[in-house]
Amino acid sequence: MKKPFPALLRRWIELALLLMILFTNLTGGYGLAQGTTVLIDPPGKEVAIGATTTVNVRIENVTNLYGAEVHLVFNPTLLEVVDADSGRDGVQIQPGSFLSPDFMAKNNADQTSGRIVFAVAQMPPHEPVSGSGILATITFRGKAGGTSVVDFSTTQPTSPVILSDRDGMPINAGTRGGNITVTGGPSPTPTLTPTHGPTPTFTPTPSVTPTPKWSILGHHTVQSKETLYCIGRAYGVDPYAIAKQNGILNPSIIRAGQRLAIPNASRRLPAGKVCPRQFDGTPPPPHCRWNHTVAPGENLYRISLRYKVSMWAIAEANHILNLNYIRAGEVLCIP
Repeated sequence: MKKPFPALLRRWIELALLLMILFTNLTGGYGLAQGTTVLIDPPGKEVAIGATTTVNVRIENVTNLYGAEVHLVFNPTLLEVVDADSGRDGVQIQPGSFLSPDFMAKNNADQTSGRIVFAVAQMPPHEPVSGSGILATITFRGKAGGTSVVDFSTTQPTSPVILSDRDGMPINAGTRGGNITVTGGPSPTPTLTPTHGPTPTFTPTPSVTPTPKWSILGHHTVQSKETLYCIGRAYGVDPYAIAKQNGILNPSIIRAGQRLAIPNASRRLPAGKVCPRQFDGTPPPPHCRWNHTVAPGENLYRISLRYKVSMWAIAEANHILNLNYIRAGEVLCIP
């Protein structure tokens, strides 16, 4: 009498798994736990020629986020980005409130090529953030009638979205783009709106940028659990320059045993895990963008916020061994 029970139980389990798979296929997985997604919110909008509208770059379901970089594209014949900060050179988008913009590595909208690059990282004492929120807000103005994508760049040599935790470890994320329809005028080019086939994305004319020629500081053999960020911190070198120098398409993926040429491409990085150095090559000393005379009661943390420069970078530039001790009247080099 007991033998049929396991077979019956097994049958119920098989049926439950079948129903789960069917449910996932029908709903796209939204009825189950979702992974991290970076998306354009809302996914579709309309705007008249000459009028403005806004869309958000939103991050959903993330854990321990400390830094983010996104590469976006839009059709510059139909839309233009409204500058969020007229007091700075170039055209910027508006940082959101999800990450504190302690270290703004990049904020640039290219009106000619239709590309937006936005990279931001937090600094201590801010803690990593989890959940969902707005990374940035973009204001567009309509220029000509038609529908433009507002999407994550698929032609980017690295990933169009790079999320990382405090240690520079990558956080995997999916993407979901959107579009904006400009009303009130004729569609500009028939080739952008064919009557058959998949909806295309425009191909902007790439700007001609010469490939940088860096000298090589030395070579580093990747160890287990090392990342380009922690290697970059070890030598004060831009991790994306390391990726480009070594033909790495996805900076989040390197393998133990890989031998990397470390280029002489210095960059200030957010604080985090630092890999052990494997050679003594050192980038040239930082150039002082400003000189700051320490006022009574000031500390490195407050000075770093004022200039939006890592306090570790200031300490290194001025050979400060104790981050909690600086003297009033001392002149600091701000790199």
